[in-house]
Amino acid sequence: MEDSLYEERKTPAGFLVKVRLAKMTYVVFTDQGPEVPRGSKNKSIVVSVPNVAFLGSEFNLGHFRLGELSFVNVKGGKLVIPYQHGYSNEIKTIFLSTGSASDILPVVVQHFQNKEELIHNCENSNPFNHLIVDEDIPRTDMVSLKIRFPSMNILVIKKKIVSTPDRISAVAAEKGDKVVDFNAVRATDVISNSNLNQYSQNPVFLARIHLRNMELDKVKQLLFDFKLSTQDVTFIRTFLEVMIKNEFSKDELRVNKDKLIALNEAFRLSVQILGWEVDNFEMEIQKGLGKDIAAMLYTLLSKEQDECRELEKELVLWEWKLRVKKILST
Repeated sequence: MEDSLYEERKTPAGFLVKVRLAKMTYVVFTDQGPEVPRGSKNKSIVVSVPNVAFLGSEFNLGHFRLGELSFVNVKGGKLVIPYQHGYSNEIKTIFLSTGSASDILPVVVQHFQNKEELIHNCENSNPFNHLIVDEDIPRTDMVSLKIRFPSMNILVIKKKIVSTPDRISAVAAEKGDKVVDFNAVRATDVISNSNLNQYSQNPVFLARIHLRNMELDKVKQLLFDFKLSTQDVTFIRTFLEVMIKNEFSKDELRVNKDKLIALNEAFRLSVQILGWEVDNFEMEIQKGLGKDIAAMLYTLLSKEQDECRELEKELVLWEWKLRVKKILST
């Protein structure tokens, strides 16, 4: 019964927007039939209702039913998201691209006071399509969110932007407010005028910096200097795999391809150790390991054994160390 519930909106321009509430998807109908939005994958007429979140205590979204379906105007093919910021009563606007010709479209807007509230929400539902961030939110928090939710488009509300035009694309909102598209900011730009040490507690971010500088030994060292989670290692592997696929775009990638592949393989096996995938890692040892990879894993196993407080697990790590050491000595 729930799956059949819809909400419809007839727009002033004559479009019919039909939202399927159970799945939070919509279809726009024209006089000629269902609309295929520009850029639609596989020419699908079904579009997910965009989820937009505002992060920061100084936003006022009182005109929205937060967390519920709302309809907003569309201007020039872009969603018009009104908001208030700071102590001003002035209504400002964010424009978000859409492939539809309709003059009204659905959206879900939410507001979070801090990063912890946002993360808690995303752990229980899908990440937001767009995150509007107050400029007072620490840059490290923004980097952390981008790494954790890479598909999320992060826009930073700025009163003043100091940037190089080829690195950061600035979009002027209707009332003169400034927005920075965080997707366009490279990791190296974020720290170009900052001290790298302030990011030293974020190993995934450091991995991006070291990889851009082709400092592969420093990437390897992250596994030993930090208590990485399997998710951390998976993120780092994502960066490695992108570089491996792009080997022909740059000479330095082509020259270092074998090292990148070996590093990626070592991180893949590290996930099995850190995630305690005993059967999987046993099979990998039986298949055999290259000496460079074995040396890296031996160091990791030593670290894990030193930090282990469970006797049974420590014995397994000790046995793995012996078997990997035997590979190194042959």
